[in-house]
Amino acid sequence: MKKMLLIAVTFLMIGTAQAGERLNNEQLKALYTGKTLVNENLKLGPVNTYFADDGTVHSKAKSGKERIGKWWIDGDKRCIRWNNKNKDFCLYTEKNDDGTHSMVKNGKAVVIIKETLDGNQL
Repeated sequence: MKKMLLIAVTFLMIGTAQAGERLNNEQLKALYTGKTLVNENLKLGPVNTYFADDGTVHSKAKSGKERIGKWWIDGDKRCIRWNNKNKDFCLYTEKNDDGTHSMVKNGKAVVIIKETLDGNQL
């Protein structure tokens, strides 16, 4: 019985990130794929972004600004190339103590993911 409990706990620990830890490849896929994220972008303000299964991404800021591009997971980073930019934006995602997530660049949070919704809810 103890052995079964130990095995179950081990599998749970592999699949979940602890607060402050970076999400791994599989965790990133689960968080982003087919989801609309309700974000607070520290430059743009409130933004909702949909990450489609086919690798397209569509973002709408409360300010009215819209962006479309491609997204993918590269190892332990989530990457986006917006159609109007000639640069890849790759960021780590970390779990926060309050259940939210932070997208991190150079050790600093640049986006707070407040909520994750199934499907395209832009």
